[in-house]
Amino acid sequence: MRGITGGVPIGAKIAAGMDIEQDITFLVKSGVDFIAIDGAEAATKGSSPTLQDDFGLPTVMALCRAVRQLEKLRARERVSLIVAGGLFTPGDFLKAMALGADAVYIGTAALFAVAHTQTLKALPYEPPTEVVWYTGRYASRFNVEQGAKHLGNFLKACREELSQGLQALGKCSLVDLSEEDLFGLSPFICEVTGVRPAWKPRKP
Repeated sequence: MRGITGGVPIGAKIAAGMDIEQDITFLVKSGVDFIAIDGAEAATKGSSPTLQDDFGLPTVMALCRAVRQLEKLRARERVSLIVAGGLFTPGDFLKAMALGADAVYIGTAALFAVAHTQTLKALPYEPPTEVVWYTGRYASRFNVEQGAKHLGNFLKACREELSQGLQALGKCSLVDLSEEDLFGLSPFICEVTGVRPAWKPRKP
């Protein structure tokens, strides 16, 4: 594939399951350049509610386990890790990258931004999604240029808030983020992520 595309990065997108370490190992051995992981909070329209609501590892657990497996395989520097699922705000993005993600991607948040006031075109008789889904009853009423403008505004606002967050941490770049910039509010999340508890002072 690299030969055909002239060297375009090749990767795989997977759903996070209980055997994520085996999935990561298989993908690393296959020579991928990046791995994109959908945590359990990731939304999808193409499956039943049971599969959407009751299957898969939560994003934070999937991310931490994937990072540790890449480190175990000594592939952390070679394979980029991208994560999604329940990430809506710049604060979510910063935390994910501090835990080891090289990048994040969004779905629902972008959909909300694209839809903005255009969802009113379906109300009060149809759900807002009938405007933004390409198979929706009112998809023909969707203004693509307006949607793109609103999404652009959202992404620009995210960029500004990411910059402010980095400044507050005394960092110059997203690559400088680490677990040391985080603390956990419960013993459970501290165990999952490995970050220090909020109720304990930083060691001198």
